[in-house]
Amino acid sequence: MEKLLQTQACAFILGVDVSKDSLDVCLIDSQTQQASSQKFNNNKEGFRRLKAWCKLQSCGAGPETLACMEHTGLYTRQLVHYLLARDVRVWLESALQIKRSIGMARGKDDRVDAQRIARYALLHQQQAKCVNLSSVTLERLKDLQANRSRLLKALQSIKVTIKELLQIDPVSGKTLEQVNKKAVRGLEKSIEQVEERMQGFIRQDQSLKQKYDLLTSVKGVGKVLATSLLVYTHGFNRMEDGRKLACYCGVAPFEYRSGTSVRGRTGVSRLANKELKHVLHLAAMNSVRYNQELKAYFERKVAEGKSKMSVLNAVRNKLLHQIVAVVKRGTPYVIKLDKV
Repeated sequence: MEKLLQTQACAFILGVDVSKDSLDVCLIDSQTQQASSQKFNNNKEGFRRLKAWCKLQSCGAGPETLACMEHTGLYTRQLVHYLLARDVRVWLESALQIKRSIGMARGKDDRVDAQRIARYALLHQQQAKCVNLSSVTLERLKDLQANRSRLLKALQSIKVTIKELLQIDPVSGKTLEQVNKKAVRGLEKSIEQVEERMQGFIRQDQSLKQKYDLLTSVKGVGKVLATSLLVYTHGFNRMEDGRKLACYCGVAPFEYRSGTSVRGRTGVSRLANKELKHVLHLAAMNSVRYNQELKAYFERKVAEGKSKMSVLNAVRNKLLHQIVAVVKRGTPYVIKLDKV
């Protein structure tokens, strides 16, 4: 979960470049602007050495310290937990955001990257979004979701190969189908078990269960989309605004024009969560078939001459705004055909 950093500036800024085995850190004293750099192992022993080193720099590595690092997924988890347990303020920032704020940079060096992260955090600390220790449920859901994605890709790879070979060489295709029958069945069973486990974790958490029920009250929103949104929004403690969530999913339209000569087509940005966008697209396709409200909207706009893809993108936006609305309101969605 996230919260905005308080207006009071932090006494120390700790920039951390995280890799699988090591941590390159840069500590800046906010008052003197003096910077110190060091390297540690990315394990518990390395964390203890990091804390001892910070104390040598007159930094208590507590609430007065803001630690900023790029979000590298699994590699940051142990460090984040260690820092949060000691009341250090932790800011996980987008690597792209930091890179673009720096401007043109040549070369690649972990030590220099840590210094750049620290300087970025020092300049933008008032906009920092600090994280709290993520709930065990959300972390487990995230791990299971990643596992489900890997299983789906493996299953799809096998099925597509068999299908293509059946069209070209039916004999070899049948052979491949037979030898992979147990593998396909096993993958399908594993996916079912993962989904059941995810549902079990959601049922155990009352807050997540309540939000999950609200999400699935919107017709067209199934368990996959609802779970994905809970994971990526940290239980809707991030991106509570429909426009921001649409931008994150890559379905918010943006104009492309400048002066009198540049008149590009309005379109969506490629900077998006592709996996979430794919799931949302499937939900939109399902909605224009079975959600009477969105079906009527889709048919009316297509009849007016709008392209089906642009209308479908509008449906994706409507779904997200409906989802955000029911979560904010705390009551299930009710279809009103007279407002289509």
